[in-house]
Amino acid sequence: METTGSSLTAAEVRALEDKHRDLLILCLRLEELAMDFDAGEIPRGIQKVAKHIEPLVAAAHTLEEQRFYPDLELHAGSCFGSLLLDQVKSEHRVDRRAARELSLTLAAVARKRCRLSLETVAHMVRGFQEAVRRHITVEQILLQQLLSVEPEMQTLPS
Repeated sequence: METTGSSLTAAEVRALEDKHRDLLILCLRLEELAMDFDAGEIPRGIQKVAKHIEPLVAAAHTLEEQRFYPDLELHAGSCFGSLLLDQVKSEHRVDRRAARELSLTLAAVARKRCRLSLETVAHMVRGFQEAVRRHITVEQILLQQLLSVEPEMQTLPS
């Protein structure tokens, strides 16, 4: 089994990167929806986006929590690292609730049963996708730090 220097395998790192890419593609689609909402339009394909939000978020979170975070905890190396990891973990709970709420709201918009204005929905969409992007950025930084831990440890004098 190929490894990366941490206990994560290269395949797991690729899978994590794939999950993050899928979420970033979702963010682009959400940006498009928000622009349509701003124009007072209900975009085509909104129901499909609504159906995919929760599974995409859940898939990424599951992989992160089962494989990535345990490795990060092992190599945190400082109180600050542990506190940052606790913050990122707590954001998952918020992200899951926000994904559920956004999914339900978009489905209601698609059925023309949403009581919120399209402007309000556009703000919801933008807030969610900005939070997801920020979260992914932090995790990518943490992943790069984790992948560099082993090579640094090998160069330290005994």
